[in-house]
Amino acid sequence: MAGGIGVTPIRALLEDPAIGSDVVVLYRVRTAADAVLLGELRNLARARGARLHVISGRTGGRNQPFQPANLLTLVPDVAVRDVYVCGPAPLTRAVLAALRSLRVPSRQVHAELFRLAA
Repeated sequence: MAGGIGVTPIRALLEDPAIGSDVVVLYRVRTAADAVLLGELRNLARARGARLHVISGRTGGRNQPFQPANLLTLVPDVAVRDVYVCGPAPLTRAVLAALRSLRVPSRQVHAELFRLAA
């Protein structure tokens, strides 16, 4: 799961053959125009047989992609997967809260927080 520029390490994982072939990438952006590396992601996903979901729009109201029920719609077997999360703090917190709610074991969750250095 990637948000914004947090897609760069997720893109690298998509290239890594050690990750396996049953891969699902969730890429959260405000607008489709903000989806950097989208062409590369599509090509890599196609080559690996991975599923790529680009989730756009402002979060709020009905648009809550990382609520547990919505996450299960996109990745029904999320609880048995290793999950890599990289993005801004609000996205990372929302995803981690949803994963805890869905009882994804913490050993399967790998999170990297992107933020400005002080």
